[in-house]
Amino acid sequence: MPWLLFDEKVLSSIATTRHQPSLDKATYDESMLERTELVMSVKFVHTFGRVEPMDAIFLDEDFKILKIKTLGSSQIKFSPLKSKALIKTNRGNAYRWNIDVGDSLEVRS
Repeated sequence: MPWLLFDEKVLSSIATTRHQPSLDKATYDESMLERTELVMSVKFVHTFGRVEPMDAIFLDEDFKILKIKTLGSSQIKFSPLKSKALIKTNRGNAYRWNIDVGDSLEVRS
């Protein structure tokens, strides 16, 4: 199982996908305390069909954070031009993880 790290500290286990589906059918499940997903090759992110807000963390090719945005329900956010990947996670995780724009993240198996 892959792990998301920042400064050698494990932030979360992470699910990975190559492309974002055009319509994300994922809905909120209260039994899932932590939900973090890495999506490669992404043009936008949306929260249509989601009950809970989420953090969207846009990354460049070196996994450097370009932008962090919290999305409420039924919102869409287009990726910055240099964005190559996206981390979708529970609302507030970016704050709890103490990460900010310019920080570099790492994914390890």
